[in-house]
Amino acid sequence: MSRKATKRSANLSIAAFFGPRGPLADVLPGYESRPEQIEVSQAIEQAMSSGKLCVAEAGTGVGKTMAYLVPAIQGALLHERRTIISTHTISLQNQLVNKDLPLAITLVPGAEDNVTFELMKGRSNYLCRSALDFARTDIFLQQDPLFQRLMKWANTGSCSGDIADLSFNYPNWGEVTSTTEMCPGTECKDYGSCHYYAMRSTAQNADILVVNHALFLADLCIKRENPDAGFLPHYDCVVFDEAHHLEDVATGAFGVEFSSRKLTHLVERIKRVKDADIAKERLDAIEDLNTRLFGPFLQTGKMEFTFEEALTAGQRPETEKQSGQAINSLIELQKELLDQAKEREELKERLEGLARMCSTARTELEQLFYSKDPNSIRWGEMAPTRPGSRPSEQRVSLRITPVDISAILGEALWLPIIEAKGAAVLISATLANSGGFSYLKSRLGLPENTIEKLVGSPFDYKANAVLYVPAHMPEPTPGAEYARKMADEIEKLVTLTNGRSFLLFTSRAMMNSVYDLLSERVDLPLFKQGEMPPGALIREFKESGNGCLFGLQTFWEGIDVQGDALSCVVIDRLPFAVPDSPITKARTKAIQEHGGDWFYEFSVPQAQIKLKQGFGRLIRTKRDSGIVAIMDSRMLTRSYGAEFVKYLPAASRASKWNRLEKLYAELPCAKSVAQAEVEEELVATTLPEQTDVVPDPDTQTEMELS
Repeated sequence: MSRKATKRSANLSIAAFFGPRGPLADVLPGYESRPEQIEVSQAIEQAMSSGKLCVAEAGTGVGKTMAYLVPAIQGALLHERRTIISTHTISLQNQLVNKDLPLAITLVPGAEDNVTFELMKGRSNYLCRSALDFARTDIFLQQDPLFQRLMKWANTGSCSGDIADLSFNYPNWGEVTSTTEMCPGTECKDYGSCHYYAMRSTAQNADILVVNHALFLADLCIKRENPDAGFLPHYDCVVFDEAHHLEDVATGAFGVEFSSRKLTHLVERIKRVKDADIAKERLDAIEDLNTRLFGPFLQTGKMEFTFEEALTAGQRPETEKQSGQAINSLIELQKELLDQAKEREELKERLEGLARMCSTARTELEQLFYSKDPNSIRWGEMAPTRPGSRPSEQRVSLRITPVDISAILGEALWLPIIEAKGAAVLISATLANSGGFSYLKSRLGLPENTIEKLVGSPFDYKANAVLYVPAHMPEPTPGAEYARKMADEIEKLVTLTNGRSFLLFTSRAMMNSVYDLLSERVDLPLFKQGEMPPGALIREFKESGNGCLFGLQTFWEGIDVQGDALSCVVIDRLPFAVPDSPITKARTKAIQEHGGDWFYEFSVPQAQIKLKQGFGRLIRTKRDSGIVAIMDSRMLTRSYGAEFVKYLPAASRASKWNRLEKLYAELPCAKSVAQAEVEEELVATTLPEQTDVVPDPDTQTEMELS
């Protein structure tokens, strides 16, 4: 069936599609039409059809993914519009590509035969045949059994080249993939069989592309300098899901990051090129310059710092001198590599690629040390090290990043979309603050006429959740005494709920202190971030049945534990940004210089959005219930506290323990556990005393899930 023939059948209204007799109701048992989903989808359809921008917050359970997929698919059918969907996390990308998009396309009349979608990834995800050929000449890799497995995989006819399809972890992947500098593009001898360009070629014809924010913004940075460049194809609409991450990702994309390992890595790659006649003294001199250049930054004693904090007045001239020498050395090295490339045809591609790496490093150093942009901050960050690491293993990254990206996004993204009569949608479960989008719009430079839609969750929080803020807790402070008070309160909570708790912290030090205290007090399985990968932690937590998981940023969002396995979420304090981090200080200073109130215009809105993310871990389906305990009495005592409480989901509330106990006893999760305990007691009383009975795993699982 042609697209023209399907236009009439595809033109099903949003209300009809998501209604009680729509396509979703036909395929999903027990489907319930949600007015909130219809509202959000209609706002998105309006933006896409009229060429406008839209921001939408859709609470947990609304079904935001389908709310934007249906208008995107209908737009492809009816108007041949291409939509890019950009996410922050891999898990959401996988959900879209493997589940949501295939389902949505089968439900929109005419779409199954006419609408295509593709997942686009960055080039570092793909095996480079040219780099693999070069790696074959490395005597050390030749003896590596993992490299032999990689070669076998690469030579299979079905090899996609995508690292996600590799069945084992290959630690030297960086040596067999390409970078922008090392890729000669269409001039490469392997261009015709290149995995990366094959993916791009397929994507050129897709109606819907799924990417991540980093890839989308990297392309935007390229197009900002040259509108005809970039790697993403032309699009009519873009949907930013998980849009609350957009400012942070854009801040990194429009800046420069230069690692203390960058020049060392470049030199190592050059040394591995057999028969390249580059003087060892020249390469050693660059490594020595690198050591002296980064020396002062490695000795700050701080994890994050500004250049002004790292360099004394006496060190600054010397550091600028060394950066200038490094730039000049890279210029000379680049010239020598290009001269040799002209004479060495068999090494031409490799040497030209290394020359481009020299050029990139030189440009980045110039920006890092000599840029005069007033809307930028120079700062550094130490890489975490393992216990017992030698000083030589320390790593630091130096950065120059924009303080305010609103004007940059306005000029590079929103204005071109508006002028082309395209559309952009920003959506998340946590975008609004204080019931509106003023903070988001100001931070991202969105125009005033942006369409706004804010809908809450369809779940009954009043009947299924209790918000507990202990009035007797002192205001948060660092130190052992406060950690003990928090551990006391958390011990009572996890005893009440029999574990089954997420304990979310804003500080690693506080998390470790409370973990150490509780590990000696409670007879429950305890899991802590850092002990194993996040996915493994979640699996262990679920399987334990009554565990307590201690987590930091990773577990505040994107984690979905349904049912009675999770009945309590504890948040250690209001999640204000760390006030002494370089980027936070720069942003608050900029607000003050413009006559604003940095606390109410920046810190409070940011913390409100973050708090909603933590709160959202508890109720994932209409069958979930439990307690969200926020251990910060400032919510009750400070003037801004009421603003936080007001815009959280409308749960029952308690500030005293006896009221919490009463409210908890009425929650479905408490009743189901009580029933399970009664059943266990009945089983125990009917068993012969002398018999050691091993519980049947299937029966046990049924009781845990009841």
